[in-house]
Amino acid sequence: MLSRRRFTALAAAVAGAALADPLKIQAAATRSGLEFGVQLYMVRDKLKNLPAILHLIHEIGYASIETYPLVYERPAKVLRDLIYESGLKAASGHFDYPTLEEHVDYAAELGLQYMICPWIPKPIQDSLEGFHQAAEHLNKAAAKAGKAGLKFGFHPHNYEFRKYAGGRGFEILMKELDPSIRLELDVYWATEAGENPLELMRKYRDRLELIHIKDRKPTNDVSFFPDEHGEHYTEAGSGTIDWKTVLGEARRLGVKQFFVDQDKSDLPVEESLRVNWKYLSQLSV
Repeated sequence: MLSRRRFTALAAAVAGAALADPLKIQAAATRSGLEFGVQLYMVRDKLKNLPAILHLIHEIGYASIETYPLVYERPAKVLRDLIYESGLKAASGHFDYPTLEEHVDYAAELGLQYMICPWIPKPIQDSLEGFHQAAEHLNKAAAKAGKAGLKFGFHPHNYEFRKYAGGRGFEILMKELDPSIRLELDVYWATEAGENPLELMRKYRDRLELIHIKDRKPTNDVSFFPDEHGEHYTEAGSGTIDWKTVLGEARRLGVKQFFVDQDKSDLPVEESLRVNWKYLSQLSV
């Protein structure tokens, strides 16, 4: 059930789109028919001029963005209007673990569909007991988000797959998180931890609704913390991940939200955005 704040935000977004240039709000076509967006963490060094980077993302061909905490210093209505005026959609946003409940109203006013927690801080992530604690914290945030008409989700990296005596944090989360909590699977980080992303997608299909995209340079290494030892990033289509199979399976499972989220690149970020788009837009799935 939509809250009044959420309904008002969505109505404003639709009204703004209706008044905009129809060509401006139309996403560029892709061969697969899938729409791709950009997680704003990828362009974090460009956010001082947010209108310019949003217009660039749209001009390249992306359909949407996933918001990131660095842009939340703006009032939600101002940010929402800025996004839609650039021709983009914003279905999802990342919010910091400690202040999830405090940001539910902001996410609702922003008009988001998904409110995602992307990170469990240290020292909580360093023990199985910490993951039990995290599951309780995330469940409380999800309950409040649900009352505001939002879907709540979690984005794992590689540290959740670290093995402890007694299990792994990822399994604890998948077992103890409320069934309503969605999974935003970062295919790179799952691969970096030695996991088969296709198997994870199928096993947790009831939670899976969002995918993060970046490719992985050839390496036999695995890692369990996202530091310099796990930085094998490259543009989609330039690495070892079989995106045709991954995206085809995601489509089969009903996933509709896809975001490029390349943490670093050997290229300038503007060029990296274009290279990722060129590959993804021309890929047959």
